[in-house]
Order: sequence, then structure tokens, then C-alpha cells
Amino acid sequence: MPQGMTQEEVRSLFASVGEIESCKLVRDKMTGQSLGYGFVNYCREDDALKAVSSFNGLRLQNKTIKVVAVYLISFSSSTLCACRQQTV
Repeated sequence: MPQGMTQEEVRSLFASVGEIESCKLVRDKMTGQSLGYGFVNYCREDDALKAVSSFNGLRLQNKTIKVVAVYLISFSSSTLCACRQQTV
């Protein structure tokens, strides 16, 4: 994600395709600066897949984001969508 985006902006963007259980923008522990990626946990798997198809390759603030679905076996129905910025 672009470093200038807030967690609220990320949540708002991803909530446009489905109900979100949680959203976390990862930050440097020392500086508090965004590390350029985060995790969005959707309530429904099909919403997470919708987010991948809607947002993967999207250009935000001069950055192209990559969105992938990550399945956690230990949480039977939870699907996470991870976002990492790419410089293009």
C-alpha cells in the first residue's frame, strides 16, 4: 500500500466489496511508518476473492498494489487478503 494511506483509508477501500472482520496496516515498530503492506480479514471467503479480482493491480497514489488471498488452515473459515506495494 502507498505509505501515505491510513488504516482507515485501507479499511474503507476494502470494505467496498464486503464485510470486513479486521484490518491491519503493518507499521515499523520504531518509527511507526507504514511498511507498505497490510492484512484484511473478510467475514466471507467470496468477498475476499472479490477483493483480489477488484484490487489486484490497482494503482493508488502512484503505486500499483498486489492483492492475494491467504488461507489459514488453523482458522477454518478465515480468509486474509494481503496487500504489498509494488513500484512501477
